[in-house]
Amino acid sequence: MSASKIRRTAALLVGAATIGVLPTVTSTPTVSAQAADLGAGGEYFPITPIRVFDTNLNGGRVPVNSSFEVDVLGEGGVPDDDVLAVAANITLVDAPGRGYVSVRPSDYDASGDLPTSLINFETDGQTVPNFGIIGVGSEGRLTIDVRSEASGDVRVAVDIFGWVAKSAFDGDGDVAEEDGARLVTVTPQRLVDTRESGDRLGTRDSLEVPARGRGPVPDSPDVSAVVINLTGINNRPGSTTTYLSASADPVADGQREANSSNGNYPAGVVKANLAIVPVNDAGSFFVFNRAGATDVAIDVVGYMRSGGAGDDRTGRIVPLESPFRSFDTRSEEFGSRRLGYSSWESWSFQEFAESVSLNGVEVGAQAGLVGNLTAAGLQPNPGFSDANSYMTLNPSRPEGFSDAPGNSNLNFEVGGAVANSAVVTYGTDGEGDDEMVSAYNADGSVHYILDVYAVVLD
Repeated sequence: MSASKIRRTAALLVGAATIGVLPTVTSTPTVSAQAADLGAGGEYFPITPIRVFDTNLNGGRVPVNSSFEVDVLGEGGVPDDDVLAVAANITLVDAPGRGYVSVRPSDYDASGDLPTSLINFETDGQTVPNFGIIGVGSEGRLTIDVRSEASGDVRVAVDIFGWVAKSAFDGDGDVAEEDGARLVTVTPQRLVDTRESGDRLGTRDSLEVPARGRGPVPDSPDVSAVVINLTGINNRPGSTTTYLSASADPVADGQREANSSNGNYPAGVVKANLAIVPVNDAGSFFVFNRAGATDVAIDVVGYMRSGGAGDDRTGRIVPLESPFRSFDTRSEEFGSRRLGYSSWESWSFQEFAESVSLNGVEVGAQAGLVGNLTAAGLQPNPGFSDANSYMTLNPSRPEGFSDAPGNSNLNFEVGGAVANSAVVTYGTDGEGDDEMVSAYNADGSVHYILDVYAVVLD
């Protein structure tokens, strides 16, 4: 199957506090969807989460500033072929110091590209997970690259939560083609905030979260899963290290551990993690807290719609051949300008969307993208010694919408870099640009970076 091409032209920055428009920056990275046409394929199939790799079990720890490959096809519920991408949670354990982890298909040579990151780590001994939808390329393997300013070695684990099909997939064992689902991106909306509801989770507590029929999620049996940003708010006095697990069914009474986790939260930390969570027959899911008293905030950013296979292109997930750095506000090309406190600024992805092509043919309208958002180097406001902030990437900011949004993608403090995967929905500016994205920063001033992993067709 021939490789496809997606060409991306970096967006125009239209800063809310900036007069005029910064110059356009053009890049043309090579990407691959490895699909036969623009309609079929791109369906998502969830599996029972499975650990397919752990350096503790696969030859020991790995040295930093090195790379290694991980086989993902044929593992657990992932087929041996006809796979475009996997939904993977990568966890780095015992960081030696400041650095980052990048993940890409093994058949892609990234030596001439700007580096991308799925995980950023800052301090000795830190454990950092992050979730991504990552293309597997022609070889069905991932290359994981660990880079650090310090020397030493680390543990890396890879858990698979689902996979994305090629157009050639027509069933595999107990998995039928119609079991797949397409991704519908939405304007983010908060479903739960236990700080307001008083439903704080205690040790081994579970919270049921109705999803179908709430906010932008339709009340339809075709909704098989929701895409959420799950924020663990573990910063109350006396907090203890914990993890949160989101699943269709509750953890059984008396069971000490969940079968998988969606985020790890040290004491005193507020952290967000993207997750694709299946819903049960009632249209709900459950969130389990392992230890201590923990608040949670849950924002829905999309949902999975079953029955969309075949030539219906809407919601098809088209992975890039390799993650691509779309913008980095630290660079001169994008003005080297931080986003200030209580501030919005908008980005146009119109030229990018129009340049995305498959085998030389433009893929056409896109609803949004799947990427990784990183906040870097938060500085407090003048006259203040500290800051705690959050960021969002929402569709274009409506006219007059200057207040803080009701959702978040990232939570971070003064200092280093924090990353979280993001499903980003395009909005419109009302003047013909239908691929707008607006960023908001709550406190201090911060640089931020967006790496794109896939586009979602409209």
